[in-house]
Amino acid sequence: MKGSEDMDIDVPDTERDALPPAPLALSSQQRAGKKQRVEKAVFLRGHSGPVFLCAWNPHITGMLATGAGDGTARIWDTRTTTSLTPGAEAIVLRHDTGAAGAAARTDVTAIAWNAQGTLLATASFAGQLRIWSTQGELKQTLGSRQVPIIALRWNRKGSLLLSGCLDGTLALWDVANSGLLRHEYRAHTGSVLDVDWLDNTTFASCASDRNISIWHDGTPTPTRTLVGHTGDVNALRWHPSGKYLASGSDDGSLKIWTLNSDTPLQDFVGHAQQVYAVRWMPRSDKVVVASASFDGTVRVWDVLAGTCLRVLAAHTEAVHCLAFSSDGRYLATGSFDKRVRVWSIKDGTLFKSFVADDGIHDVQWAPKGRIAVAIANSQVALFDPLAPSA
Repeated sequence: MKGSEDMDIDVPDTERDALPPAPLALSSQQRAGKKQRVEKAVFLRGHSGPVFLCAWNPHITGMLATGAGDGTARIWDTRTTTSLTPGAEAIVLRHDTGAAGAAARTDVTAIAWNAQGTLLATASFAGQLRIWSTQGELKQTLGSRQVPIIALRWNRKGSLLLSGCLDGTLALWDVANSGLLRHEYRAHTGSVLDVDWLDNTTFASCASDRNISIWHDGTPTPTRTLVGHTGDVNALRWHPSGKYLASGSDDGSLKIWTLNSDTPLQDFVGHAQQVYAVRWMPRSDKVVVASASFDGTVRVWDVLAGTCLRVLAAHTEAVHCLAFSSDGRYLATGSFDKRVRVWSIKDGTLFKSFVADDGIHDVQWAPKGRIAVAIANSQVALFDPLAPSA
């Protein structure tokens, strides 16, 4: 492993360097990177509707889960997948009624592996919530309310599962105790849009009511409500250290919160449209966060310095998703311009590009190896931008 010096980010020397370029303008380095197209992609085929979600198993190398608009989630073993053997065989996890016809289908809206990699939770727009083994065995069916589930997260132990619904409710499920409903929270006056655990007992939720709530298992009301956004709060994530919470909103801002204050530590503005996704660099010693926006750009922020380190502008449509490599050196971004861009965080250059045949719903970087891309044309693409060229 290389020393930490190789992983440092070059901070802009002047205020001018930190300012965004003209809309969607590319630097000479970015233009050079744009010419690079990943040719060694492999496609997983089997879904019959747009693929919305993908998630790598955190412990089983090459095991990938996907969720789609065809009423199914799927588990793929990608370890032997090549361009000659595209791996169309997958374990199919059904969320439709089993009847024929599109009317019987219901979109799979959320998927999540537990931290141990032993169980996969899947949820649907019809409110179905199911727990599966890695072999595709249905272990538990949770609840019966027909309310769309938008967000799912396991606590670190994998004992509790949190679900967020469009009617503003949160449900806490005791998976270790036969899937009992531990508590249902009337959490928000608007649709719950995202949830995330701080640890095994504390979690956060955000919603279209513009608020963020902090909860503790066993307490029926929030321990803290964070107010400040002026639009729907679309996404939130805890920093790996647990000290900071990032939230992105339709108001175009990215706010950074701590547990000891009701006002944000940082209020980052600069995006011209809503912030749809946020991700922290996966290092507890760096407090760096990336935000993806419908304005077609991604911004990388240094929280402690309160500055924008990078404006990554190569997409021509809304950026829906982003994922850091496990060492934090690279960032993959996906857009409905049909492109996945892979950026070097150290200097902000466009490192690689992948061109799909349809819009990109999700990108996820495996702990080691390939990027998985969920595409609206019902396919999943796999490629490794760091593999040596042939």
